[in-house]
Amino acid sequence: MTALIKRTALAAMVLVSAAVVAEERPVTIELGVDAVSNYVWRGQLLTDDPVLQPSVTVGYKGFSLNAWGSIDMTDVNEVGDEDYRLQEVDYTLSYAFSSVEGLDLEGGVIHYDFPGTGFDATRELYGSAALSSMFLAPTLTVYYDFDEVDGVYANLGIGHAFEFRDSLEVSLDAGLGWSDADYNGAYFGVDESAFQELAITASLDYSVTDRFGVSVFVGYSELLDGDIEDVVSDPDIFSAGVGVTLSY
Repeated sequence: MTALIKRTALAAMVLVSAAVVAEERPVTIELGVDAVSNYVWRGQLLTDDPVLQPSVTVGYKGFSLNAWGSIDMTDVNEVGDEDYRLQEVDYTLSYAFSSVEGLDLEGGVIHYDFPGTGFDATRELYGSAALSSMFLAPTLTVYYDFDEVDGVYANLGIGHAFEFRDSLEVSLDAGLGWSDADYNGAYFGVDESAFQELAITASLDYSVTDRFGVSVFVGYSELLDGDIEDVVSDPDIFSAGVGVTLSY
């Protein structure tokens, strides 16, 4: 009986220790998937049909590694008889820190791959600074494509979240995008710098548990430059979607 008690106590200690280690482990994992009415990126309508956009992020002491994809839910982008709907996969390695209270900094590199298209893969470096303690938390993010495009895109964003209770939140965000002549020449054939687009989004986020959440969101994007508007078919775009996230 004494031996059984000792083994039971030892097993309990192991379980408690494992639980403590699990609580203190610095690695975080977040899984998510969005179902969206269309795929809009920096004012460009890339897929004019519903898409699924899954993602996984692993974080460790400020470092994050993210993989994100866009999968067509219809055959809108398919050519011939092929059934290959994975249009894009992005990989992002980043580091975030706050050297001064209220100033959040982040930088990283993004690899864009387009397996379901004829486009070449490309890469961007980016850096962002956010005044998180200020109302509307203004955030400036600058991207530099050092591969296929050799151009710069910058976005100035603002946003605010309204908490109605611990588990329910409404967020409103807006962003103004600017791009240089090299960027606009590569994507639109317009060889001039310009304020490219204005985007507004609203989301309703509900935390079902501490680890599982659902969201509903709508967005509006409008191209601002007249020359860019002339070369695209949809300068003004509405989007809507639902998403789920699971974190560990």
